[in-house]
Amino acid sequence: MNYRQLAKIFTSSNISKVAAGDLELVQRITSEFPSLKAAQTLHDIFEESYKLLCKHYPNEYVVKNIIANNILLGTHSLNTASMLSELRIGSNKADCVIINGHSTCYEIKTKFDSLKRLPEQLLSYTSSFDKTYVVTHETHLAELLEIHESMPKFGILILNERKQLSRKIEAPLNTNFDADLMFHTLRKDEYTEIAKLITGSIPSCSPTDLFSQCKEIFCNANNADANEYFKKVLKRYRKNDHNFVSRLPRSMKNLGISYNIHTKEKDSILSYLSRLNNLNKEMCNVLPIHEGQAV
Repeated sequence: MNYRQLAKIFTSSNISKVAAGDLELVQRITSEFPSLKAAQTLHDIFEESYKLLCKHYPNEYVVKNIIANNILLGTHSLNTASMLSELRIGSNKADCVIINGHSTCYEIKTKFDSLKRLPEQLLSYTSSFDKTYVVTHETHLAELLEIHESMPKFGILILNERKQLSRKIEAPLNTNFDADLMFHTLRKDEYTEIAKLITGSIPSCSPTDLFSQCKEIFCNANNADANEYFKKVLKRYRKNDHNFVSRLPRSMKNLGISYNIHTKEKDSILSYLSRLNNLNKEMCNVLPIHEGQAV
């Protein structure tokens, strides 16, 4: 069976289509996977699809969702922590970062991934966050331990067959941060906020000079202070929508965290999820016209 196709139901573009009432994708997937045909609601479709992915195709979405459920919501709380997805650090993007008192980066390497770029990625992440973990499959462990031997700055989490994370190596606490690298992660409202926190005001200069002025202020700060400001603004400006995420089923927590979904789309998604026994009727209404009726 085409589990890659099944995984597409959890993409941002397709969840937007579902939110808009276009259930053609759901209908197609349901017809290809017999175990989904008994589903009565969209909630059931997502939950059962996720179970199939966990068993047969544990891709990056699955791993992020496990991190969201087991660490962000299991160990921490949306009231005290934020999870950021695909956070740009230099020329790389950290798969997910959880910020509470510490900033912890989780770089995901599923059994379908290569470790070719990992050393370069780790150079960026271990210079920008308090802790860095590589979340991986058992098949990568031997190669990963070789990388760790020459670069013991990160920890290792193994995703086991029960879809739980087991700690192979504890991540050390970083104390040496690259302020220049971290600054380029920040958006305008974030770096101006840091400048105001440090100096008491936003620099009075032309818009073209604002970036360089704020960068100088940040990079001249004490290393530990710069890290605290970095975490504070990211946590504040990129916080998760607690209300929306809390109302999603376990299979969709990462979807609510990682994707930028418009407020109206969020309401539509929640409405469809809670609608009982109307799924088949709704899907019939979105058949292409040449399948639904003669013209």
